[in-house]
Parts: sequence; C-alpha cells; structure tokens
Amino acid sequence: MRASVATSDSAGETARFGLGRLALILGLLTLARLVALAFSATDLQVDEAQYWDWSRQFAFGYYSKPPLIAWVIGLASALFGNSEFAVRLPAPLFHCGSALIIYATGRRLYGARTGFFAALGFALAPGVALSSGIMSTDVLLLFCWALGLYAFLRLREDAELGFAVLLGVAIGFGLLAKYAMIYFVGCALIAAVFDRPSRAVVLSRRFALAILIGVLMIAPNILWNFANSFVTFSHTGENIEGSGFHFQPLGALGFFASQFGIIGPVIFAGLLIAAWQVWKGRDRDGDRVVLAFSLPVSLVVTGAGFFTRTNANWGAAAFVGAAVIGTAVLLRMRQERWITIGLALGLFAQVAVSVGGAFAPVLHTPYLSRSGDLFKAMIGWHDLADRLRVAAKEAGTKNIITTERPEIAELLYYLRDEGFNLTVWPDDPSPDHHFELTMSTVDHPPQGPALLVADCAMPDHLAPFFSDIKLLGMMRVPTGVNSWRDYILYRLDGLRGPLQTVPLCQDPD
Repeated sequence: MRASVATSDSAGETARFGLGRLALILGLLTLARLVALAFSATDLQVDEAQYWDWSRQFAFGYYSKPPLIAWVIGLASALFGNSEFAVRLPAPLFHCGSALIIYATGRRLYGARTGFFAALGFALAPGVALSSGIMSTDVLLLFCWALGLYAFLRLREDAELGFAVLLGVAIGFGLLAKYAMIYFVGCALIAAVFDRPSRAVVLSRRFALAILIGVLMIAPNILWNFANSFVTFSHTGENIEGSGFHFQPLGALGFFASQFGIIGPVIFAGLLIAAWQVWKGRDRDGDRVVLAFSLPVSLVVTGAGFFTRTNANWGAAAFVGAAVIGTAVLLRMRQERWITIGLALGLFAQVAVSVGGAFAPVLHTPYLSRSGDLFKAMIGWHDLADRLRVAAKEAGTKNIITTERPEIAELLYYLRDEGFNLTVWPDDPSPDHHFELTMSTVDHPPQGPALLVADCAMPDHLAPFFSDIKLLGMMRVPTGVNSWRDYILYRLDGLRGPLQTVPLCQDPD
C-alpha cells in the first residue's frame, strides 16, 4: 500500500536522531526517575494503596477499575517487595516504553528527526513527568495506545497478519487497563472517514481479527462484571455523571486549558495547528490518521465538560498522537526553538516533581494551592497507621473500623502483615467503593472490642449496636506545613447484635 517514510532518512539524520541516542537519553531519564522514587518522602496515594490491596487477590475485575493495574503491581511486588518504590516502579518503565514506541511511529511517518523529538516531547510532558512517580491506570493506557497506534499504522502500510494480532493485543490490554481504550476504536473509525488507507484497514479482515482478539481479551472482565452486577461499569458511569448534568461552560474551558499544562503548551499548540492545517487542506500524508487518534479524545472530553465535572487526566489518551503530530507540524514549520523551549519546560517540571517529592512533608507553596501543601494527599498516611497501631494496642484490640475509603485503603497497606482486622462502616446499603463491598462491618462484625476511627461520629448512632462506647479522644495527623486530617477515636465493645448501615455523621432525628 504505502512505503515507509523512514526509508527517506539520510544517513546523517539517522545517526543524529537514531534509536541508540534516544535510548541512552530515555535510559538516563528513567534512571533519574527511579532515583527520585527511591528518595521520595511521599506515602502511597489512596488509589495506589487500593490497587496494591487488589493485587493481593488475583481476579478478572475489581470494583472501580479493570484488573491490569492490579496484575502489574502484583508482579512488581512479587519481584521487588511491597515498598512504595516497588508499587510505583512500573510507572517510569512503562513511560519509557511508550516513548520508544512513539519514536518508531514518528520515524515511520515523518522520519527519524520527528520520531526523536516526539519521543522526548512525550517523555518530558508535564503530565508524564508527574505520573512517572505515581502508579495509575493512565500509565498502562498510554503504553497500550502507543502500541496500538503503531500497529494500526503498520497495517495501513502493508497486510502483515502479525500487526493485526499486535493491534488486537494492544486493544485488549488497553481495555484491561482502562475502559477509555474504547476511544481507540472510535478514533480508528474517524480515521477511516478522513484517510483512505485507514479506511482500507478498518474494512479489512485484519482489523476484524484485531477487534475479535480485543473482545476475547476483555471477555473475562465482562463476565466478572456480569457476576458482580456490572459494578465497574456502574462506577465508571457514576464518575462521568459526577454530581449531575448541568450546563457549565467554564468547566469545559478549564479542561481545555488544562491540556496545555498536562500535554505541554508547545506540543498541544502544535496539535491545534495541525488540526487547522487539515481543515484548510494543507496537511501531508499521515497527518489525518495521527490527528484522528488524538484530537477527538480532547474534543469529546471538552464537550463533556460543558455538562459534568471532568478531570484533567481524562484526555490522557490524546498524549500519544499529540506528541507525534504536534512535533511533526512544528518541525515542518521550522520551529525548532519552540520545541526546545517545550522540552526545557518539561525538564523543569520533572526536576520540580522529583525535588518536591523528596521534600514533600516540609514543602510549602502558598501561591499554588489553598493550603500551600501540594503533596497533602500523599502525606500523613504512614503516620496515621503508626499512631493507630499504638491506640489499638492501648485499647486492647486488633479490630479497627474506619468510615471512609481513604483510611481503610491506606491502613491495609501500612498495617500489612500485622494481623489487624480492618473493616469499614457503610453509611447506606449500596456499596460506594470496593471496601464497602468486601470489608463491610455489616458482613464482618468485630469479634470483641474494636477501635473506631472516623472524621466524625455520633454516639447516639453507635448505642443501638454496642453496649460499651468509650470516647478515646481526637487525633490530628499533619499532611504538610499547613494542613492536616482530624479524627475521632472510639473504643467499641459489647456487640448487641447484627450491625446495620447507618450514617454515623448524620445528626440524629
């Protein structure tokens, strides 16, 4: 069908922007990120702690996410232990892999120079710099998206069956990482509308085979959801709906503006320029297909922002295509200086994130957030566990009851292998998160005395269930220089009978 653009690379360009030089740079960047992880003073985020807990029980599905992240963390923990470093170790490694695949894609379409700077632009994007220190589903999604795009482009050039299999595997693992991978199929259909070679791919048996492979790979997760009342799908829908649908143009504007910071102002500007050139018919071969795998994602989430709350990372799937097409257009316009500026900004973001993580407990930036403590969501959890360990010992119990997802997730991690019986008190019959589904006090009442840790609790609500209720006092856990979490501790004993779902913080009638 089409010859590879890479064959037109000059020997000098291949030498200057070859894979060996890029691999060395990415290797050094990844090593620096691993060192930053080793010296990070942050605790696991709530989601990271939850994923780690999932990883201890292999399953084809979990409450709020598909299973791939739990499988990856489980493998990392089996090989390297359960430290924060081990849990987060896959993140910089997968980002490095994504950048290498982006190099292959950019070189295939536009030459080694474009591939080289597209890979660096992705690797040093502010959002990637931030997520290289956090194990999230987006890390895996981006890798699968990059692999899928490369396989699709190879199918666009030739009819090798192996790339159809690779595309199917990328789609399958992408869906097992995050359901947002479904965007990929939609983007392929959009590419088919505007790009004739892509249309030939989408209408081919090879693409049908790829889709079949993807469906077969996600099938166990779908069956798991069927057996569990489609809980993951329902949770995903609730996240999208948020507090309800209502017209809020500032929300859409906020999301769109955030992409300049997440993807990087230079690359995102290049993406928009590419869209303008396609609109005006000034594009080159390959532009439309890469644009189809990036811009629609940003537009869909921006559109959703008009009606519901959207998070900045919801457009993460656009990263890969944006890095390729944004870089290609800027180089075509001879804007190397702006690409250099973009890389410098990304490097600054990486240094800031790394240094900030090392000094997170004492870092205070009053002009960047309300409290000035940027890392407060990742500080104080280890301290909370240490103090509750002492409080439980003084209360003579190994039973600890929490009322919220963050606390039980973090305590499961930081009190691991210490024999504590951890449960969560649900406030309504319908489970709101994974732990209310699996570790509810209703289904697992404490045997003997228990320590209740809550952000608030009304003794009148506890009295029907326990004959002996003792207030132990307040606990304030610092989460930075100017922020903290407050808790109330109760010792509960004398279980009267079956426990029920009761909102402990609600004023009694």
